[in-house]
Amino acid sequence: MMGGVGSPRERTPPGGDWLDVGRPLLIAHRGGQRGERENTAAAFAQAAALGVDILECDVRRTADGALVLIHDAHVLVGGRRRAVAATTLAELRAALPELLTLDEFLAGFGGAQPINLDLKATGFEAEVADALRRHDAVARVLVSSVHAWSLRRLRRTLPELRVGLSRGHLASRPRGRALQTAAVWWLRLTLLPAVLPARWLAGARAVMLQHRVVTPWLVRALRWRGHRVFAWTVDDPAEAARVVRAGVDGIASNVPWVVRPAIDGP
Repeated sequence: MMGGVGSPRERTPPGGDWLDVGRPLLIAHRGGQRGERENTAAAFAQAAALGVDILECDVRRTADGALVLIHDAHVLVGGRRRAVAATTLAELRAALPELLTLDEFLAGFGGAQPINLDLKATGFEAEVADALRRHDAVARVLVSSVHAWSLRRLRRTLPELRVGLSRGHLASRPRGRALQTAAVWWLRLTLLPAVLPARWLAGARAVMLQHRVVTPWLVRALRWRGHRVFAWTVDDPAEAARVVRAGVDGIASNVPWVVRPAIDGP
């Protein structure tokens, strides 16, 4: 059925720029950490020094409207579990002194380093667009999300912005081995017809796939339709080598220095 599609890395989408380096891109997931707290200046500086291609971070909005780099929807504040969306920036900083705002991150790292912003919630697209404009960072940013409507709203404001749909989360949720295997195979079989209308709605030219879902035929099918394909979150060298062979355009990893040999080759 996919015989006319060609090899995984054929039909590379247009737009030669920082996305085109002749090999899969190495993405520092939440800064890559390596002993540092995720989504912090120390983690990002370390990843940049290692020579990663893209810094990835998570974005949420606080109760008082600040955009902050934090993954989880809830955090411990004063010994209590609080929703980030219901907590002020000052309260969050009291609990997480290294917490960065999006403005601080873009000011510190957006000038020279390509960035992947992963929006963890909806409703603050206009604020993200304003921040990208304020820091003249639109051309160096790829915004990803599971929410197609959120990406659509962003692209209405910034038509030139690169956006990517994130898919395959069911494969990453903790469960028994048999259930996880079943989930992975189900996603591999059903993801393509499910993602096509969503990527049209979002105007996405990239698809970010949970690494277990990645197969050569799925990568071929998405690339044939003009999409870049990224795998997350790959921390095992053997798995990194597998998704590279499948033809992905990039790998997001918590340990980029560990998976780098799979990208660089022998």
